[in-house]
Amino acid sequence: MAKLSTLGPSRKLLSLLETMALPSNAFILDAPSGFGRNSVALADRGYDVVAVDKDMGRLGSLENSKTGSLRPGSIHSVRVDLTNRLPFNDLTFTAIACIHYPVQTALAEFHRTLQSGGVLYIETFGGQGGNYLQLPKAGEVREFLQGYKFDLYQERPVGPITCDAVALTLLARKAL
Repeated sequence: MAKLSTLGPSRKLLSLLETMALPSNAFILDAPSGFGRNSVALADRGYDVVAVDKDMGRLGSLENSKTGSLRPGSIHSVRVDLTNRLPFNDLTFTAIACIHYPVQTALAEFHRTLQSGGVLYIETFGGQGGNYLQLPKAGEVREFLQGYKFDLYQERPVGPITCDAVALTLLARKAL
C-alpha cells in the first residue's frame, strides 16, 4: 500500500494556485483524494479541504497523517463514491480539484456543488495501458462546461485513434 509521505502533490495544480486566485477562506473539494497528497498540500497553504474517496483505507491513511498536525488549513475526510450524488449542498465549494479520475462521471455533481465564480481544476490520468477506456472523448468535457471561462484547457489524444479518448487538464471558472 502506498504511503501518503511517498507521493507528491500534483505539480501542475500547485503551479496554478496563483492563477486560481482563491480567497484565503476558500473551501476546496479534493475528489477523489486517494491518500490525500493534494489535500495535504492545499491545507498546508491554509485552505480548508474536504477530501473524498470511496476507499476507507486511503481515507484512513489521510486521517493518520493529520494526527498531531499543526497545518494552517483543515482537512475533513468523507467516504463518497463519486458515481453517486454527492452529500453536499448546492454551491458549497469555492474550488474543486479532480485529479486522476474519469471526471465525466462526476461533472454534473461538481457543477451543482461549485459556487458561482468558483474554480474547477481537472487533471485526468494519462492514458497508460488500457485506462484510456475510462477517459472522456475529445471535446466532451468542454461541451459539458459551456458557460465556464477557461484559463487552461488541454486535451491530448490517447489510446487507439478510433476510441477518441483524451487525457485532459483544465482550469475553469463557473459563470456568475
